[in-house]
Amino acid sequence: MTAAAGILAHNTVVVALGVAAVGFAAGVVGSLCVLRKRALAGDAAAHATLVGVAGAFLATGRRDLATLLAGALVAACAGLGMLVLVRRFTRTRDDAATALVIGVSFGLGITLVSGLPAWGYANSAGLEQFLLGHTAALTARDAWLLAAVAAVAVAAVAAILKEATLVAFDAAFAAATGWPVSGIDYAIVGLVALMVVAGLPAVGAVLVTALVVIPPVAARFWTDRVGTMVVLSGLIGLAAAAVGVAASAARPGLATGPLVVIAAAGAFAVSFLCAPHRGWIARRAEAARGLTVRRGDDEGEAGR
Repeated sequence: MTAAAGILAHNTVVVALGVAAVGFAAGVVGSLCVLRKRALAGDAAAHATLVGVAGAFLATGRRDLATLLAGALVAACAGLGMLVLVRRFTRTRDDAATALVIGVSFGLGITLVSGLPAWGYANSAGLEQFLLGHTAALTARDAWLLAAVAAVAVAAVAAILKEATLVAFDAAFAAATGWPVSGIDYAIVGLVALMVVAGLPAVGAVLVTALVVIPPVAARFWTDRVGTMVVLSGLIGLAAAAVGVAASAARPGLATGPLVVIAAAGAFAVSFLCAPHRGWIARRAEAARGLTVRRGDDEGEAGR
């Protein structure tokens, strides 16, 4: 193996590990998001990120990942802020308000990203890769940045897990006992925005919400304990990200984002079918056993 090939292989492994770390953190944060029923808020944040990517490029002229993701985070938070304002100061329903923010922000983002080259910004080519993810463009430095963001998010979840769990299951009781429910809600949504932004290079703006939502939904089939669900969701997210990146590296013509989501969907399908208590097979078997017992009881009653 030549020195260049060795460096390339090393970078590939580092990038895969960085993206896998993001998948783990997305699953961990997504558990709180799903339990608190804030998945649509994450979708609004995700579709606003393209505006931030284009805005960061226009403001700085730089295309390094840290600058673009910083702009995406600002735009994601702005999108969430607009969502809150529309809900609070208009009579628009939550689902309609979310659809409004998603449509407007995503339309503006697509316009900016696709229009920059035509407006004379020749070095803006490639920003559209944030639509579906493109790990081949990441460097080892970018991967370390993503891993650091993932570590911060996981640490934040560990710090607020007890309080977030209480708010998710009984917000009224949490408020009555003095817990800052709104603050915890904002913390959860902020972490979701952070992971949506960190997931852009791997999954892209269109599909990044799936990386936050599918792993916890799959993990919920296997356990009733929140701590176990959080860890299992993180492992599912890690595995989906690793499989998607590996498949994309093996077949460069395939976009990374859809492959990651397909891998996560496969984990969901296995969970839906094979989970020991909540899986479809287990529930069908339990229903069949219950039907057999009822038939036996009816026959016994008829015999007497």
